[in-house]
Amino acid sequence: MNWKIDSVDYDLKNDKFIANVSSGLGISFLVEEDYYGQMMDDYTSSVWRDEIKTAVTKKAKEVTGSDAEVIVDIYSLESPTIIYSDEIPSYSTVSRALSSNATILIKGNFSATHYLQEMLEIKQWIVEKKYDASLTFKSEKEKIYFAIPAEDLKKIKSVEDLNPYRLQID
Repeated sequence: MNWKIDSVDYDLKNDKFIANVSSGLGISFLVEEDYYGQMMDDYTSSVWRDEIKTAVTKKAKEVTGSDAEVIVDIYSLESPTIIYSDEIPSYSTVSRALSSNATILIKGNFSATHYLQEMLEIKQWIVEKKYDASLTFKSEKEKIYFAIPAEDLKKIKSVEDLNPYRLQID
């Protein structure tokens, strides 16, 4: 797997080294020791973050007609239901087990008049792709802000169903 160590840092607080590694596929991930001295990495979640970010970025541009910033986080892999051998499964096959530990933030240039329809279309596509995660929409000017928990994604069927998830920005 053509991996390269980009940097090695020392974490004084936890008394351990952390390496930032990149793969030949352009995926960056961390390698570090756990509290028992065992090596661990977040390569799997990095592959999933890259998969989701690439697909959602493309879909958001298709729907809104402009580029969007997409940030994906999958912050825990402690679920015993994830078992794989040589190949990492796509996120959609394990998303149900990880949905409470995953977030997708889409910061884009949404239409001033059709933003609810755009968000609904992206949300529906995310559900179809089984990218189960908490979903946040923010406009570039930050006047539009919606936060939808992963467990509510499938409940939203119309633009009116989005309204309870609107957050006020001061």
